[in-house]
Amino acid sequence: MQLIKMAWRNIWRNKVRSLAVMTAVLLGLVAGMYAGALVEGIMQSRFENFIDNQVSHIQVHHPDFIRENEVFQTVGSDLRTLEEVRAISGVTSATVRTRVQSMIASASYTGGVELYGIRPKSENQTTNFSRNLVEGDYLEGESTNGILIGGALAEKLKVGVGSRIVLSYQDKDNNLVSGAFIVRGIFKSGFTRYDEMTAFVFQEYLNEYLGIGQDFHELAVLAEDIENLDEIYSELQKVFPNSSVRKWNEIEPALEIMITSSGLFSYIFIILIMIGLAFGLLNTMLMAVFERTREIGMLMAIGMNRRKVFLLIALETIFLSLSGAIVGLLVGYIIVAWFAKHGLDLSAFSDVMYELGVDTVVYPALNPSFPFVLALIVFGTALLSAIYPAIKALSLSPIEAIRK
Repeated sequence: MQLIKMAWRNIWRNKVRSLAVMTAVLLGLVAGMYAGALVEGIMQSRFENFIDNQVSHIQVHHPDFIRENEVFQTVGSDLRTLEEVRAISGVTSATVRTRVQSMIASASYTGGVELYGIRPKSENQTTNFSRNLVEGDYLEGESTNGILIGGALAEKLKVGVGSRIVLSYQDKDNNLVSGAFIVRGIFKSGFTRYDEMTAFVFQEYLNEYLGIGQDFHELAVLAEDIENLDEIYSELQKVFPNSSVRKWNEIEPALEIMITSSGLFSYIFIILIMIGLAFGLLNTMLMAVFERTREIGMLMAIGMNRRKVFLLIALETIFLSLSGAIVGLLVGYIIVAWFAKHGLDLSAFSDVMYELGVDTVVYPALNPSFPFVLALIVFGTALLSAIYPAIKALSLSPIEAIRK
C-alpha cells in the first residue's frame, strides 16, 4: 500500500508533464472509440441497406439459376407454397420475384439492367421498397406496363416520370422480346451501383412476355431475428428440397467479410495509437528516472530491493496511463452515445456514401466489449512502456546514484 501511495504521489511531482501524457492518452482513446464506433455504424448501415433493399435474409432459387440465369430455370409456380413459407416460425414476410437480364433503351442511352418482376404488395411488406421512391408512385393497382428505375439509371437514360422506355430480353424459348414501359417512379436505394443496374415491373406483366405463366425465379424471406436463420433455413430446405436455399452471407460473402473485419480494423487503429502513446510514456518515465537518480539510489541504499523499485516504476507508468484512459473511456462513451442517438450527417459526402451503399446519416455503434478491451490494451501498453525505464533504474549503483 505504501508503494502505491508513493507511485501516485510521484506522478504529480511534475504536473505539467503528467497532465500532457494523460491528455494524449485521453484524446487517443476518444479518437479510437469514435473511429471504431463509426466503422461499426457504417457496416451496420451497409448491412441493413443490403438486407432491406436487395436480398432479405434468405433466398431460394433453381440450383442452376444463379450461374446460368436462364428464363426457364424457375423455382415453381404454386403460390400456395408462399403462404406455407410465411407460416414458418420466425418469418416476418416473404415474396416471389421474376428475374431476367435485359437491355434498356431510351432516346439517349442503351445499357444492361437486371429486371425484376414483383408482386408490389408482398414486395413492399418484405423490403418496404416504396420508401425509396423519390419521384412518382409505387407500382399499384392492376398489372400494367409501369416500371420503377433507379435515380442513377434515370440520369443515364435522361428520362423522368412519365417517360417511355423500351426493354428487350429473351423469353423461355430464347426468342428476343421487346416491350415498351412507362416510368411510374424513380427510387434511390442508397447504393448507386444497384440503382444503375436494377428496374422493377409487375410480375404478371413480365411473366406474360416471358411465357412462364405464374412461375418465379426467386423467393425472398425476411426473418424476425437474424439469430433464428438456421431454423428457418432448415424449414425452407424441407419445403424446397430440389432448390438452392441460401442465407445472406452465402449470397454476398464479401459483405460478411467486411462486417466481421470491421472490429479488427478498430483494434488495429487503437493499437497504432497506443504504439505512439507508448513512446510518449517511455520518454516520460525515462525523464522521471534520470531526474530522480539520486532519490532512487537512496531508496536502494536504505533497503528497498530491486523488485520494489521495478514495481514502483511500473505503478507510476500504469497510474499515468490509466488516469487518462478512465477519463478518455468516459468521454468517448458519452460522445459515441450522443451521435448514436442523433446520428452523424455525412450528406456532404453523399456521392461516396451512395457508392458504398451507406445512408448519409450514420449512427455510430459501440460493441459492448470494446471499452473493456481498450482498457486491457492501455494496461498492456503501460506495462510494456515501464520495462525499459525500470531496467534503467535497476541498473543504477546506489553509491554512484547518491553522488549524483
